Formats: sequence, structure tokens, C-alpha cells
Amino acid sequence: MLDRTKALIVLALAAILFTVGAASGWVVQGWRLSGQHAQELAQRDRDALATADAIKEAGIAANNAISAADARAWKGLEDDKKELSRLRGCVADRTCGVRLITKYVPTGGGASDSSPGSVGHDTIEIDPDVQRRVLDHREAIGEDAAKLEYLQGYARQCWRLTQPK
Repeated sequence: MLDRTKALIVLALAAILFTVGAASGWVVQGWRLSGQHAQELAQRDRDALATADAIKEAGIAANNAISAADARAWKGLEDDKKELSRLRGCVADRTCGVRLITKYVPTGGGASDSSPGSVGHDTIEIDPDVQRRVLDHREAIGEDAAKLEYLQGYARQCWRLTQPK
């Protein structure tokens, strides 16, 4: 019976040592995996920061481009307003005016046309109030054209920034 007890004790100790060895292996493996996991997380953080920096730089570049476009558009509008102000003063002083240019175009044509051979041009002076309204319309059309040009440029720039390089 003594041999049998010794054999059971040896088997129990072997099982305990095997369990401790396996457990310690699992612990070591877990530490190793935790280290790899930490390294992977750190790499993801570095990648995310690099992406955030790239997005920030792209935003700064876009804002700079928009600011430059704003400055150009604003200068163009200011120049147009100065010219219109000069024209309005000129019209008010009656030193210049807005005139309609007429062009007489022959309606018939060919040998049966009895109108003169040359095309005549004439200008018609219009009422001062109408002249002011013409300048108002010119100003509105110029502003709208400048706004459209600006917005089209902005849309093109946004489109270029979203395209892959």
C-alpha cells in the first residue's frame, strides 16, 4: 500500500507541477500579448495623430486659399464700385452720360433692298433718371457676376481638395 500511496503522491505532485507550469505559461503568454496589444494601440494612436495633423494642415491650406480668394474678390468689387461711383458723379455733373447705341441692320437683303449699302450707327441720349437706373443695373450685374465667379472658384477648389492624389 505504501507504493501505491507514493505513486498517487507523485502523480498528484506531477499534476500540480503541470498545472502550475501551464498556468505560468498562460500568464507569460498573457503578458506577451498585453505587450503586443499595447504596442498595437500605441501605433494606432500615432497613426491617428498623423491623420489628424494631415487634416489640420489641409484645413489651414484651404482657409488660406479661401482668404486669398476673398481678398481678390473683395478688391474686384471695390474697384467696380469706385468705377461706378466715378460714372455716377460724371452723370450727375452732366459731363458724360449713358447712351444707347443703335445699329440699323438691313431687313431685306439682296438686289431688291432699297436701303443704303452701309450699316448706320447712332446714339440716343436717355433721361438722367434712366441713366441712374442703368448704372444701378450695371452695379447689380457686376456684383452678381463677381459672386458667381467667386462661388465657382470655391466649388472648384473644394472639389480639387476632395480628389485623391
